[in-house]
Amino acid sequence: MVSDLQAAQQAGQLTKANKRLKKLSQVLFAIAVIGQWMFVYYIVAFYGGIAVSGEYEKVNEALGHGIIKGDSMGNLMLGVHLALAVVVTFGGPLQFSAAIRKHFPLFHRWNGRIFYLTAFVVTFAGLYMIYTRGAHGGITGLLGNTLNAALIITFSTLAWRTAMQRDFIAHKKWAIRAFLMVSGVWFFRLGYGIWILITGFTAPGTNGNLNGPFDIFLSFGHSLVPLLILEAYFYAKQHSSLRIKRFGVGALIGLSLLMIGGIAMIALVFWAPHL
Repeated sequence: MVSDLQAAQQAGQLTKANKRLKKLSQVLFAIAVIGQWMFVYYIVAFYGGIAVSGEYEKVNEALGHGIIKGDSMGNLMLGVHLALAVVVTFGGPLQFSAAIRKHFPLFHRWNGRIFYLTAFVVTFAGLYMIYTRGAHGGITGLLGNTLNAALIITFSTLAWRTAMQRDFIAHKKWAIRAFLMVSGVWFFRLGYGIWILITGFTAPGTNGNLNGPFDIFLSFGHSLVPLLILEAYFYAKQHSSLRIKRFGVGALIGLSLLMIGGIAMIALVFWAPHL
């Protein structure tokens, strides 16, 4: 009788922990979406304003390798990269809305196709620029961005393939991984935002050439850290240990607070000065 009662209590605690994990993952995702749509607003307001005014030299105020005289193809790739970044950053989160999948399945399918095709174009445009113009941070930046591009292509292909195979459980996981990698540019900025926040605006290990110790870490970390966090979440969700699930709950709370602070720092330090 006692063991049955303990088992029931354990099962109840596991159920509660799973619900908290799911709810907090939704909260973290919502915070990220708000931050990414703020990024969309910045791109449209700043770069869109430049396109309307024709004052293209202002691009170089925000980008080290912006408009380069005589590099028509590179400038075109930059424009494509920025314009389509709006499409994938705004449309990507909509793929994870259960209400849209249920009530507007046709939109979900076509938005997914547009997302993956756009992600491929954005990725190749980015690769063209870093291999012809050079990457911020030198060889480390080049390798880090190449890794991100490879992961985007791999995960997007697997997400598309599993969708075609109607393996929707695997598809959702690959789609989340692809979404995180496509969001690498945003995570790169978020990393600096969080670092500025927790170091009290000192940001040690960074410099203007992006080859300081923290810069080097973030060259790869903007892809690998979000991916590691996601895999840890999958592990905690599937594991039967109550301790691991509670640790996951605490970690998600901490990550949510860090993300809010990091987004605030991005807006204050990187975006607001150009708007």
